[in-house]
Amino acid sequence: MLAVSKIIFLNGCGSSGKTFIAKAIQHESPDLWLTFGVDTFVDMIPFGRQEPYLKFIPGQNEHGPTMHVDSGPEGVKLFSVMPQFAEMLATCGNNLIIDEVLFDEEALKAYAQQLKSHTVYYIGVFCDLAVMQEREVLRRDRCIGLSNDQIDRVHQGVLNLI
Repeated sequence: MLAVSKIIFLNGCGSSGKTFIAKAIQHESPDLWLTFGVDTFVDMIPFGRQEPYLKFIPGQNEHGPTMHVDSGPEGVKLFSVMPQFAEMLATCGNNLIIDEVLFDEEALKAYAQQLKSHTVYYIGVFCDLAVMQEREVLRRDRCIGLSNDQIDRVHQGVLNLI
């Protein structure tokens, strides 16, 4: 029998506060919640061997440095299974908080298709660019300019589908 799970889907720029929100929900909720996201999958990539998975392209715009991330062929394979991974966990009866950075309609549709048997709350996380830029510097585990690159793209193509 298929277990119906609750899923909170947080979509927003890197350093927008998604992980903090997820941890707060885990802490405050009487229900049990598992959390995973794009960073969980990035952490699977072998150290020093990122190129087939991800390519980091620095740049600059009127708001400062940018860091664009492109998926290589191995990255496409890795990140494409995230919706199936979510469905597998949810089908086993786990409530999930998904911490994602989606840029297009197709990525969201893949999740919607895989998770259609579950209750999913899709939430867009928005944050001021200056705050995200400050967080990138303070955290020391972020590429400087990532949020600047993502801010105008992260919710494009997904807001009208939710």
